[in-house]
Amino acid sequence: MPDTDEVQAEIVRLLASEPGDEHRLAAGKLMIVGDPKQSIYRFRRARVTVFVRTADEITRENGALEHLRENRRSAPPLAEFSNRLSESMMDGGGKVELQPEVDLSYRIRFSEEDVLKPVSERPFQGLTYIAADPEVKASIGRPTEARAIVRLLKAWRAAGTIQSWSEVAILMRGMTHSGIYIDALEAGGIPVHVVDGSSFYQKSEVSDLIALLEFVLHPDDPLVRAIVLSSPLAGMTFPQLLAGKKSETFDRIIQPWIDRRDRATAAEILEDVVRQTNFDVVMTAQKGGRQRLANIGKLIEITRNLGRQGTTALDDVVRYLRARAKDNMVREAEAQTTGQDADVVRLLTVHGAKGLEFDVVIVPDLSAQLPRGSTSDYMFSDRWGLLAGAAYGLHRKTLPHALILRGKEEEKDQQFEEEKRLLYVAVTRARKMLVLGEGFAGKRVGLWQRWVTELFEKVQAGALDRAREGKTTRVRFRGRGQNFSVEILSAAAFTRPEQLPLNIDIASVNREAAYRDFQEITHALMEQPARRIASVEMTPSDLSSLDGCFRYFYWTRLLGLAEPGTQEGRLSENTALQLGSAAHEILEYAREPSMDLSCMWTSAVAIASCAGEWTPSSPARSHVLLITSTPCGERARRWITRSR
Repeated sequence: MPDTDEVQAEIVRLLASEPGDEHRLAAGKLMIVGDPKQSIYRFRRARVTVFVRTADEITRENGALEHLRENRRSAPPLAEFSNRLSESMMDGGGKVELQPEVDLSYRIRFSEEDVLKPVSERPFQGLTYIAADPEVKASIGRPTEARAIVRLLKAWRAAGTIQSWSEVAILMRGMTHSGIYIDALEAGGIPVHVVDGSSFYQKSEVSDLIALLEFVLHPDDPLVRAIVLSSPLAGMTFPQLLAGKKSETFDRIIQPWIDRRDRATAAEILEDVVRQTNFDVVMTAQKGGRQRLANIGKLIEITRNLGRQGTTALDDVVRYLRARAKDNMVREAEAQTTGQDADVVRLLTVHGAKGLEFDVVIVPDLSAQLPRGSTSDYMFSDRWGLLAGAAYGLHRKTLPHALILRGKEEEKDQQFEEEKRLLYVAVTRARKMLVLGEGFAGKRVGLWQRWVTELFEKVQAGALDRAREGKTTRVRFRGRGQNFSVEILSAAAFTRPEQLPLNIDIASVNREAAYRDFQEITHALMEQPARRIASVEMTPSDLSSLDGCFRYFYWTRLLGLAEPGTQEGRLSENTALQLGSAAHEILEYAREPSMDLSCMWTSAVAIASCAGEWTPSSPARSHVLLITSTPCGERARRWITRSR
């Protein structure tokens, strides 16, 4: 009932009214169920005021009002967090002061009857808040947060906290910036599926094929021709197009269809051209190739269905597809590539997640701004219907009507209140774990970020500021029998490259001595003239070292220095580790290790050679034979022979 519009409510009322008196509800004929805090479909004309008004009417007619407060979905700390957040933001205050005659029942005030009583026995796995760096812009903050989310997910999967990726859902306020998070997940090797997206017709593989059909209809249109020839269908570059060059191969493929465009169907054209140009192969090789290939198949199926319904003329099909692509109200999802039980992280909007629940819920980009209001010269008001201003002046600009201005103020206030309900729906989808991310921080932040940070400031002032300085902090909540904490992480600090562990035995090496060595090496390097390295041979181990810590890579791989706190050439008690390192260096570089461990190196050479994994190159062969001819080498060969 909370997602019911005025027309639907009127139909229900007529069905439930007294015979002969449509203004009075019949006794025992109508029962409504719903939570007004979850009314989130205003864009479909649904109004929470309908639910509130109907509930009031039922109670006036001696009906009963029952509050269902038991929460069987979320772990108790998560239910209590949603209680505390709702108490803080759902104050019934609204955004602007409106006229007294305005129905303000959409301003939901959180009361004691709304407090959830958790009865779930699900384990609580954590509440995490990812704080953004206030000094960076959204273009940097969002990708940083996305990488932090990927690192958290991989760590939880490795620790066993997450058993399957299908336990995780990422809920977005809108899909505008979803690509940032999808790219980060794919780059991190985490499979992701976008549920019910709305940008099918905006995908490049789809728009290219629609342009192809237009080109068949209008081969002399220079703009359409340029779009098609510069696409992967023909693969020409813009300089080639400007020079007037043509693609003879593509012309040979498309010309028969141009000649038969009055008789050919769109599906026939697309299937043949895609096959002959290998367009599907090219799309498969690109990023997200599986999804692109499925989208091609979906477009062909759409055109085939149009033909079954009687739309066979090519110009009618193109007109239909172009109209769908240009209409912002069309929400066409991409082709489905995964099943319901697939082991993938699901990314969807909060609107699409209503009624669903997930073990782990991530709500990123809290700082996202509200969708911009309409700049149209007319609007549809709940109170006054369709409003339009009169045009005036030389350029026929619209003079805003007083009712339009009042209507837009009421619209802003209603949108402000629905944002609270949207956030409530998002946080109550979680069963075991909830992760909230700011996206970015600055002077102009979104309402969701503002309401969450206000709650944290009430509970523990300054915690967010400390987190933004790079310190992991906790906000501790107490009350209603639930004591829990929210861990606040700095996205920037959390996504710094992990430092490789130093090979220092802390029990035997003094920390101060190691730090002194570090300072001495640093000063010595500063005094040396800068060296330009023309080329570097990079092995997988080198790449791993570089990704972990650039300074460690520079010192140990390029300069050949020992780590601070270690003694170059010092034999440790872990002989097996030393032997493995030496053998690894031989196999990797085919050269003598930097350590002065000739006997150890001899054994490593013998092991590598006998294992059949390494054959010394010509420049190193004489040196290897010289070393293995020593008594130490003889002992190594005898040891290997006995081991065999």
